[in-house]
Amino acid sequence: MVESTLIVPLELDDLPRLRLKWGSRYSVQEVAQLVRQAPGLSLWAPATGEYVLAGPWRHREEIVAVHELAAGSLTYHLLDALAEIARARGKELLVMTQQYERRPPVFYERSRFELLEEILVYEMVLYTVPPAPSRLRFERITLDDPFTVGELLDLDHEAFDWLWWNSLEEFDEYMSDPRVDVYLGREQDGTPVSYVGVTRLRGWGHLDRLAVAPAFQGKGYGYESLVWAARVLAARGAHRIGLSTQASNYRSRQLYERFGFHRVPDLDYQIWGRWLTEPLDDRSNRV
Repeated sequence: MVESTLIVPLELDDLPRLRLKWGSRYSVQEVAQLVRQAPGLSLWAPATGEYVLAGPWRHREEIVAVHELAAGSLTYHLLDALAEIARARGKELLVMTQQYERRPPVFYERSRFELLEEILVYEMVLYTVPPAPSRLRFERITLDDPFTVGELLDLDHEAFDWLWWNSLEEFDEYMSDPRVDVYLGREQDGTPVSYVGVTRLRGWGHLDRLAVAPAFQGKGYGYESLVWAARVLAARGAHRIGLSTQASNYRSRQLYERFGFHRVPDLDYQIWGRWLTEPLDDRSNRV
């Protein structure tokens, strides 16, 4: 039996003794930043050097993400300890993204995690951008317009499931990146209908978000917004576009595949979650 006293919060003074695992995505400086931003969530066992790095999921204070797990005999004890600390702080969900590390389903089952989402990755070569109806007028959103950012946040929460809501802090960090463009699509009377977020990279681009308000779905606005995003990236010099979407989002998958995107299965990944409170029925359905 392993005593829980062997596992303690990772402190800044501990970092000189911390040995990051081979292939870690983090530097010691980045771990220090994580410890400062989310004190008490990252844990380690000084006797064995095993650790778990954790912090808010996409700036969502109610959701905790496991960023990195380097453990052996204490693997499940570290995750249990993290879950208990997060629960005591009023957090609702603990998530692990199987994007950089592949673990067997039995690991998650034993850790009391359940599969929340399977994420599919798509890509296309941008030869030409097809024409689209110009029913919407797109305006670039900046952080210095609080009213419009509020409209953007409202549309985001209407269009996406609870797990994928953007917080104001997430938008703030995302839109502060000079490579990012976010556009709000409006009907001619000014009603916000859709928004797209894209990131321009060297020679290619990424479609980060595409949302259509539920009241306007099924009217072709998603296609029109996708054309706009492709035009923006093409104008910035992108020759290829990548994106990801949930396997369960059949409407989005049909839109992207009809547009010319192709699956890249080797890049697909899963998101697993451990509820820290009883999930509400409506929330479970949305996730």
